[in-house]
Amino acid sequence: MRAAMLHGPGDLRVQDVPVPLPGSRELLIRLEACGICTTDVRKFTIGADRYPMNLGHEWVGRVTGLGDGADGWRIGDRAFGDTYAGYAELATIAIDPEPWSAGPIRLPDDLALERAVFVEPLADCLHAVHDRAAVRPGERVAVVGAGQMGLQLCAAASSAGAHVTAVEPHDDRRGMAAAFGADDAVDTLPVGSFDAVILSVPVPELVEPALGACAAGGRVVLFAGFGDAARTELDLNLIHYRELVLTGSEWVGTPPNQRRDRYEQALELLVAGRVPVERLVTARCGLDDLPGAFADLRELRGLKTVLMLP
Repeated sequence: MRAAMLHGPGDLRVQDVPVPLPGSRELLIRLEACGICTTDVRKFTIGADRYPMNLGHEWVGRVTGLGDGADGWRIGDRAFGDTYAGYAELATIAIDPEPWSAGPIRLPDDLALERAVFVEPLADCLHAVHDRAAVRPGERVAVVGAGQMGLQLCAAASSAGAHVTAVEPHDDRRGMAAAFGADDAVDTLPVGSFDAVILSVPVPELVEPALGACAAGGRVVLFAGFGDAARTELDLNLIHYRELVLTGSEWVGTPPNQRRDRYEQALELLVAGRVPVERLVTARCGLDDLPGAFADLRELRGLKTVLMLP
């Protein structure tokens, strides 16, 4: 089968690799599509923690093989997978949750591919809103950055009953915020008015303004990973005297503090059509097109690209 494997920064090779065999309590999935995540773009640009690595982790496909003990699954079942295996024609996944995987999520047959690939990213956004920002109905929430994850964060905060303000300097992205539940869309953060601020862009210099945008007792959530630009200066008195909380949000929780129930919550929202995620898909590509897709996303040309597999 063909797979796109990262061998070093900027070194992505589409190559022929052996078809994986499902082990005990594993499924073999023939992939249909995989969402391209900004984390993939960052790893492609600055490097990953192991090589070779398959970067795709937002994939959808159908079961084509069953390992021993893969109870409850049948050939032809549709599933979402969150393991790093999605830039390939086939992948295996363990049916039991692992530290960094929820295992396969069963999908309805009629859920469109361009909605199905959002199960994991939307779950991450729900975790950030509910578990890290602790958003309550009626609170004021600012989401800094209205890229594809920022807009999903707006939808998650709106579904939690918050008054949502999207903060985005680009007119076209700011104009999409209302469709994802934002009540307001501005180009700069107002000072001292929010119960929670979620930073969805990896810009260290925005952390202190995010703190300054909080009302007393507010929470700032660092949703985006900062890669190799992870240092900044902060006014610690701002945190101390206004009793602010500064926290992070990673996946659906860093092991052992996962909140895998957010996957089912995300799937319910997607099936119900309550989040118009298909509007985020601005391009589609094949395995050979991945480097170009990474470059487009890095340069903010488009929102979400989906890898389509034969």
